[in-house]
Amino acid sequence: MTSSTSPALLVILCIDDDDLALRVRKLVLASAGYSVLTAASGEAGLELFQQNRVDLVIADHFLSAKTGTEIAREMKGQKPEVPILIVSASAEKPSGLEFADGFLAKGEAPDLLLDTIARLIKD
Repeated sequence: MTSSTSPALLVILCIDDDDLALRVRKLVLASAGYSVLTAASGEAGLELFQQNRVDLVIADHFLSAKTGTEIAREMKGQKPEVPILIVSASAEKPSGLEFADGFLAKGEAPDLLLDTIARLIKD
């Protein structure tokens, strides 16, 4: 992607089993001009990832059935070019981050999230 790519053309898939966190993240991203798909489980996220054009994935690490890094590994096996950002309520970096392109602790300022997304999409 080039830096001139309009956010409105980019699709971000957010995966989080915390409904409030998912709704807030969607609001922040949509307000910044991104198209947002949401999934409340890793399985639903994988299904959306396979069925839609996705430019970036934001996945919570602590999900019920699989971790965010396990989902990242599966997604990278299917579409290695799609950047994946792992977010976690724990500031400690989880194992398996080699399958992700970035990591943020939940609760970081929205500007940091948007800056990180812009950097990942440009790379």
